[in-house]
Amino acid sequence: MKAKGLLFISIILIPMVMSAQNSYWFQKGRDSKDPKKQIEYFTKSIEKEGATAKAYNSRGTAKDKLKDYQGAIADYSKAIEIDAKFADAYNNRGSVRKNLQDYQGAIADLNEYISLKPNNPYGYNSRGFFYLILAEYAQAIADLNKASSLKSDYSSAYANLGYVYMQQGKTEMAIDKFNQCLKIDRKSISANLDFAIIYYLKGNLQESKKYLRIAKSIEPRLSKGIDGINELEKEGYFWTDKDKETLKKMFEELK
Repeated sequence: MKAKGLLFISIILIPMVMSAQNSYWFQKGRDSKDPKKQIEYFTKSIEKEGATAKAYNSRGTAKDKLKDYQGAIADYSKAIEIDAKFADAYNNRGSVRKNLQDYQGAIADLNEYISLKPNNPYGYNSRGFFYLILAEYAQAIADLNKASSLKSDYSSAYANLGYVYMQQGKTEMAIDKFNQCLKIDRKSISANLDFAIIYYLKGNLQESKKYLRIAKSIEPRLSKGIDGINELEKEGYFWTDKDKETLKKMFEELK
């Protein structure tokens, strides 16, 4: 699963909504593709053009790209201190907390984000994902259903919801949600891998191998087996320890 897309997450770092007039250093930071340069330019913007919430938020995003998570949290927190209704800073800080496995903190930030943007489906999907990780399935289902009701083609929400049902042993409901996901996004790594797990546990090795082959064609790193899964988890995907044991067996048996 991924928060932004499963488990994603899907979680999405949200850049600043730009005003019509941008200051020189802020605009340079926005135009740069190099996170180190972005930090330099946004710092100059803060020093020379005013300590604005948007400058701190943008610098926090650059720090997050460099995996300076504590620095990113400090900048997002400063943006919130300057503007307590700056919704995107809450979302971004929640994403970083997820990288630090502070899921309760991430949920707290998503609560604020959702209170400010109650009709945005991404906040509900992200919070539902965190509830999934914490095995708080009732809350996860409520959020993921809300996300899909706000955005009917939200493939990640369906994939995450399917995984929740899978953990509850509601296999047919999980299959239904994974099918909904794949109707929207045939290249969902999560849905294809989770189908492979379901059919492997059912003893239908032919179907399991089919979905595993599809997943490998979408994500070549899966050819490395469980090492590929570990790499995906670093990018925001999630499987329970039990399912990772099943995946390890699958990779070894269904070569």
